[in-house]
Amino acid sequence: MNELSSLGMILLLALLAGHIVRVVRIPEVTGYLFAGIALGPSVLGWVSHENLQALEVLSEVALGLILFSIGSVFEWRLLRRFGPRVSRLTLAESALAACLVTVGMLLAGQPWQVALLLGAICIETAPASTLMVIRECHGRGPLSEALLGIIAINNILCIVAYSLAAAAIDLAINWGGLSTLAGSLYQALYPLVWQLLGSVALGFLVGLLLAAWGSQVDESGEMLILLAGSILLCVGVSRILDLSALVASLAVGATMVNLSRRSRRLFDALSGTDPPFYAIFFVIAGADLDLSSISELGVVGAVYLVCRLSGKFIGASVAARRLDMDPGVQRYLGFALLAQAGLAVGLVLTTERRFPEHGDAVKTVILAAVAFYEVLGPVAARYAIVSAGESRKKEQDSESIWALE
Repeated sequence: MNELSSLGMILLLALLAGHIVRVVRIPEVTGYLFAGIALGPSVLGWVSHENLQALEVLSEVALGLILFSIGSVFEWRLLRRFGPRVSRLTLAESALAACLVTVGMLLAGQPWQVALLLGAICIETAPASTLMVIRECHGRGPLSEALLGIIAINNILCIVAYSLAAAAIDLAINWGGLSTLAGSLYQALYPLVWQLLGSVALGFLVGLLLAAWGSQVDESGEMLILLAGSILLCVGVSRILDLSALVASLAVGATMVNLSRRSRRLFDALSGTDPPFYAIFFVIAGADLDLSSISELGVVGAVYLVCRLSGKFIGASVAARRLDMDPGVQRYLGFALLAQAGLAVGLVLTTERRFPEHGDAVKTVILAAVAFYEVLGPVAARYAIVSAGESRKKEQDSESIWALE
């Protein structure tokens, strides 16, 4: 099957799966993932590995659009209102999950390098599947608002934590006494500074372009062309310069929402045209899952799953109570933080390239965990939003930080 017929099959089967899962009240994103698993090499093989590689660019564009949308959470007016508490909550759940996974890996007999890398990667909560569940449920209220802020900040924390872990490993490898300390520090920390500051700078520049040009555009169709061109430019330049397309796309959305009065129109227009990209993204993600990796989890993988789950649940619950947040946030936030996908897989590839001696150990655990959490995560997130009473509320019933429709 060639790429075009694979793409047509992906869209049609995604539509069918979305209708089927509504009957059993499972999130549409889970239906898309199951459709991808059925089409992919793990089951029917109608979409081959070669097809997936050819369609990878569509996944990157879709992820860029998703992160651009999440970037609107960083509106300055809203940051002043929600930012401090959401930031502390995110730091608490991320830090506890990282600590538990790191300690668990050490107790399971893994080298300290592998323990640090897995502890950093476990922080990530998949923004794409979590956001889609919020949109599908029309989530409105304290839990949905907190969740949007958390998935925006959480992925940045994951990149920082991974870069620090990688820097510590590099320092241990290159350590040769005080005379080489400066050079070792530079070699270890430069990727962190470049990834974060460079990505933010790129996103800011593209956001400036989008905001300035957007003020001259009136038609929604032209606005979407401008948006698509800006996101494609941002993702493409990120790949060329070895920057984080995730952080850069977030920065584009944050810049746009703070500099342009027409940003709300743009986000509203985007929400009406992006479903095909979402469907393609999640079906491809499902097709790329290797179900056989779950059987390879073993004791180390089981420890990772339990420690990450415990850290997310306990950290979110305790921090929400300490911060006196809404009871729904205290009870159900942990359920909504389980999904893990894109960034985690990207960091696995980075590990294989940067630390090949530890790549296999990290890859086995993370890919199996992604297969597990990507199926469980959206279902748990939907349960959290519905149980908190925030599903299908009218927009005027809540001061939502982002119009999800």
